[in-house]
Amino acid sequence: MPPLPAILNDYIIKTKEKLNQKNLELLGKRKSIQDVPSYQSYGTASTTSSLPDSSGRKLPDRRSLGGEILKDAVAEGDKVMEIALKEDQTGVTLTFDGWTNVRNEQLLGVVIMTSEGRPYVWKAVDISLERETHVEVMEKTEAMISDLKSKGVNVCAVVTDSASAYAAARRRLRISNRAIVFLPCFAHQINLCKS
Repeated sequence: MPPLPAILNDYIIKTKEKLNQKNLELLGKRKSIQDVPSYQSYGTASTTSSLPDSSGRKLPDRRSLGGEILKDAVAEGDKVMEIALKEDQTGVTLTFDGWTNVRNEQLLGVVIMTSEGRPYVWKAVDISLERETHVEVMEKTEAMISDLKSKGVNVCAVVTDSASAYAAARRRLRISNRAIVFLPCFAHQINLCKS
């Protein structure tokens, strides 16, 4: 039998992501990705002043990028996301998973997938101070579904990880939300099969 990655390659859709030209225009001039210095060099005093672009203008430092430019880019991205989600007649898939960040905080990340497979990062919520039982998972899931419905977004499926609280919540939510399909995460299922 071939290794698992070789089997999964037939089912994984690979697309080339296009650069968001609007975000590049916010920086002043269109540039190819090869013209931009490594992001790791940004933000240090020695590199911020020595990064002129090809026209002699200096690139903005991390503070100015993190201010109005970031707010404008996020607002524009939110508008594009909301339009795309509302226009999806088939319905979207709400996916979420928990993880721990470098500061040891428990986070719940939420990604919405369109019926065409386009992912949109919706939000990340700090759940460090909350218990994670099936009751809390159900409440959060129902709140997310209600929030999306109030924005005119049709949710047709919810995918969660395979932890016991999420599995129990899925079983109970299937009963009260018959129009929505509740599924475990495929990657988590493969990990369970492998171990």
